[in-house]
Formats: sequence, C-alpha cells, structure tokens
Amino acid sequence: MMRMVTRIATLLALAALLTGCITTSSGGMPDPASEQSRVKARLDLARGYINARSWGDAKRALLKALEIDSRSVESHVLLALVYEAEGEVGVAEDYYKKALRIDRANAQALNNYGTFLARRARPEEAIEKLQQVVQNTDYHARPQAYENLGLAELAMGNREAAEAAFERALSLNPMLPVSALELSALAYDDGRLPRALSYYEDYKRLARQNPRSLCLGMKLGVATGDADQVASYGLALKNLYSDSEEARACQATTQ
Repeated sequence: MMRMVTRIATLLALAALLTGCITTSSGGMPDPASEQSRVKARLDLARGYINARSWGDAKRALLKALEIDSRSVESHVLLALVYEAEGEVGVAEDYYKKALRIDRANAQALNNYGTFLARRARPEEAIEKLQQVVQNTDYHARPQAYENLGLAELAMGNREAAEAAFERALSLNPMLPVSALELSALAYDDGRLPRALSYYEDYKRLARQNPRSLCLGMKLGVATGDADQVASYGLALKNLYSDSEEARACQATTQ
C-alpha cells in the first residue's frame, strides 16, 4: 500500500506554486484573465499545497477552481486525492466518479481511480479502469499505469498478466524500481534465478532497499550460496525494519 500511495503522491505533486497572471492592453484597463487561466492558477496552487501536505489549503484552492469551472476533471481528481489523504474515502470515490461522468475516457481520472480501487482491495475493478488507461498511447503517465495494472493483476493472482504489465512498464520507462522488483520476485518464485538476479540488480540501481527488497535479497543470497549477502541483508532488515511483516516472514523462510 505504501508503495502505491507514494507513486500517486509523486504523480500529482507536479509543479511548484504558481500564480495566475493577466495581460494588459496598451493604455487601458487590464483584460480579465480567461476562465482557463484562472482555473490553471488554482490547480497550480493546489499542487503546491498537495506537495506540502497542506490538505485544507489544497481543498480551498480546488473548490475555488470548481466555482470557476464545474467541469474541470483535474479539479475533481485532485480533490479525490486530498479527501483520501484525509481519510474521507467515500468522498474521494465520489469525486473520482464525478470526474469520469464528465469525461469517461480521461486517462488521469482512470489511472488515479484505478490505483485508488487497488488500495481499497478492489483489484478486479482496478484492472478494468487501468486497462482502459494503457490503451491511451498519448497518456504521459502510461508507464506508471502499466505498473499499477501489474500490481492489480498480482493482487488477483494473475501472475502472467502481471509480469506482462511490468515488462511493458519497463519497456516504456526503464527507471521504474517497483516493476523491476516485482519482476525479480516473480522470476525467483518460478525458479528463474538468472532473470531474478538481473532484475534485482536493476532495482538496486534505481531505489533504496526496503523490507520487501531486503527479504528478496536474502532469498536470492540463499539460492546463490552468498552467505555474506544473507547476513548483511538480514542484519539490515532486523535493525531497520524489525517490526515489518517482511522481517518476520523472511527470517522464517531463510533459516
């Protein structure tokens, strides 16, 4: 869950705080800012607040954007994110649904709603939304959408579909550590050790170790007879993440 929340926060905290602007005509009164530019200014403001985890300020900026344009899909999507962060899950889902009623093919709304559903342990619904997203070849976050699809497929137990989605994610963006780690784990579980080791090395180049990656590293160390790796990763898991589920499970499976 933490991995997916982090990916959504990264996706949506897109820009620094911006202010709206107006143009002036020579010798006359300033022209009023267009509706589109006023909405954009509020969205930029909200992204800055979201990045700072200032949820109340973000909500005020987004509600103001909706006063200007009640059909702003992005305003609805960001409000859903904010309400979920505040624990208002039902309200968050309502805003996702409103966004998709305005534009049922909107890639941003589908991707964020799909990952929301996955976090709510509703992977079958998530897959339906995310499969729509990845068909949009113009969507800028398509690699992450494939990664999210892989995670949802994995939650459903669809290992082959998950592996295909993770591979597609990496083919579009080779800098996705979650996809690399999940492909390593899938290969390890299937006994494809060289492939597992290769993806694991990719993961280590891309991200810091976490409980899941350390546990997998211990398993790979056992499989390759690398006692030093088993010991060092086991020590890191014990010292840094002793209360994690992975630490308890991994110590049992590698002894």
